[in-house]
Amino acid sequence: MQGLRRLPVTFLILAVIWLPGAVAPAAADDASRIAIVEASMAGDVIQNVTIETYGVTKPDVVRQYLSLKEGDRLEQSGVDRDYANLKTLAGAIPRLTIEPGAESNTVALHWIVMDKWFALTEHPFYGDTPLSAPIQGVGFIVTAPPLNSKGSSVYAISQLSRRANLVRLFYQEPVHINPVKGRESDFVFDAFGGRGVFRESQPEAINIYSWNTGAEATYYVHGTNNNQLQLGVRTVRTTTAQSTGITAPSLYQTSEHPGRNTILEGGYSHNCGVPPTQWQPPFCSYQYRFQVADGIGVLGSTSEYQSYIADIAKYFSIGKSAVALHVVEARTGGVIPDSFLVCGNGLRAYPKQFCGTDAQNFQAEYRIAQAVPGPLHWVIFTETSSSRVRGGTQSFAPATFQWHPDSGFGFIYRLLRLDFAWGNQGGRFSVEIQGQTF
Repeated sequence: MQGLRRLPVTFLILAVIWLPGAVAPAAADDASRIAIVEASMAGDVIQNVTIETYGVTKPDVVRQYLSLKEGDRLEQSGVDRDYANLKTLAGAIPRLTIEPGAESNTVALHWIVMDKWFALTEHPFYGDTPLSAPIQGVGFIVTAPPLNSKGSSVYAISQLSRRANLVRLFYQEPVHINPVKGRESDFVFDAFGGRGVFRESQPEAINIYSWNTGAEATYYVHGTNNNQLQLGVRTVRTTTAQSTGITAPSLYQTSEHPGRNTILEGGYSHNCGVPPTQWQPPFCSYQYRFQVADGIGVLGSTSEYQSYIADIAKYFSIGKSAVALHVVEARTGGVIPDSFLVCGNGLRAYPKQFCGTDAQNFQAEYRIAQAVPGPLHWVIFTETSSSRVRGGTQSFAPATFQWHPDSGFGFIYRLLRLDFAWGNQGGRFSVEIQGQTF
């Protein structure tokens, strides 16, 4: 995607076939789980449930995510379920103490839950809420205290990189929380503003900046299985400082006149829900994201277009090592604003992305001894990407896909990645945070 822009999403996604469980059962997160229920306590009646909170959350909000109530019998599965609800749905840091109750064969549960006011974004693959593409750079989230006992909230997200920036202000209204099924649905309203950049190669190498402002209303459903469905509508205004130099009947030139679009969007995704260091079986088998958008051409829209994105990462274990495969297909139809070019991103040997109306990407990595404990790991990779412009006639924006391969090696120290890649334009070092790619 160009700059920091989110790839649009839509109602047509309802046609996507459900992909079965990509994450192994709760064993994937054993290191951070709460203390297990003692065997002697299993089956005891829960006499009391108390909640202690820190940060921006409140006890009444936390209680909505707990399936174990007073009078229920204590079960390990119920404790695991409530822990997952608090961590995945509420986005909090939970801890639980279990003590004998005042009567025989009873217990008292005491939850200690923290929700941070300020946090750096971790850029989890497809883990953003609502659904969005992974964004590189430095980001942070600022959250206000809940507005009521339902957990209605206001928060802001900022993503900052060397050339592109994005700020979004959200209001989130919970619609329904089902702690037994581990599922939550919400209405989200947000206003956004951002600056993107397109790296032009012809006739000279320059950065062409664009600006976007708009608003969005979204209904989304997400669960502790890390699946998320999103449906919404947004309106956006975009303008570009100067022409990209690409001319085609499939592009609307926002450098000449600002582009305005009303867009129906929908998406469905699954993320692994574990740290990137565990992106291999049995903790994680695959991640995926499907998005569709329809710029419906009403309410003063300057063009009409459609966008389709399929993004899948698959992981295999080979002894203590792992193989990761990543495939992206991005297509558009109609006349898209030239500030919304789709790009074949992720190539490490090239200083710029290859962008157009359509793009494709393939990456393969061999992560050596990834399952062996330790802060340092090595990787070997190969990848290729291509883009085209529908109706394009220029040599740097042709109508056919042009591929750009590279290969290389690198190392991962904790979450920091350093790669060296060699492609048809020479070699290049790149540095990133593991989890920003795949």
